[in-house]
Amino acid sequence: MDKLRGIFGVGLYLLLIGLVYEVVTILTRRWVSYPFTLDIKLQIGLSGLCMLSSVAMVISFNISLKLVKVYFKGGENKLITQGPYNFVRHPLYATLTLTLPPLFIIWYQDFIFIVPWVLIIISAHYLISVEERALIKVFGDDYKRYQRYVPMLVPYKGAGGIKYRRDPKTIRSEENSKNKEIKEDSDAL
Repeated sequence: MDKLRGIFGVGLYLLLIGLVYEVVTILTRRWVSYPFTLDIKLQIGLSGLCMLSSVAMVISFNISLKLVKVYFKGGENKLITQGPYNFVRHPLYATLTLTLPPLFIIWYQDFIFIVPWVLIIISAHYLISVEERALIKVFGDDYKRYQRYVPMLVPYKGAGGIKYRRDPKTIRSEENSKNKEIKEDSDAL
């Protein structure tokens, strides 16, 4: 479990919390319900859209995770801003919050499932804030600058990661990091 938590951060907790919210909503739906009707073709189409988005994000996240593994193995801390990290700071959580809860709304055809979705977003915000405090401790001003360019969950700023990497302060920070590595390598010799 610790190994999975190291890879996925608090994402597993968010998934479990989300499932609990959805199950509670399914159980209380008998007493409180706001039904609507969708044509089966629309249900399938919207579900396909959610699933395709989810699969695309997971694939993109896993490709980026291979980049991250390189840095984990080498013991080096490096802020990853490519791939899905260009658009959101937490792509796995974005996938969990933006693509999976709508499936309950689509298939149960009940607006009551908006409630757990809102609760999942609130929980995600709380859990992510815990993780972000740790990221600020590790990456400092670089991460704070990255936060200004790239949104937490909803990709409304475009490819902010590219803008972050083009920021003159980021470039200087990377140059200082490379110079520090060169100095450490020469000191080791």
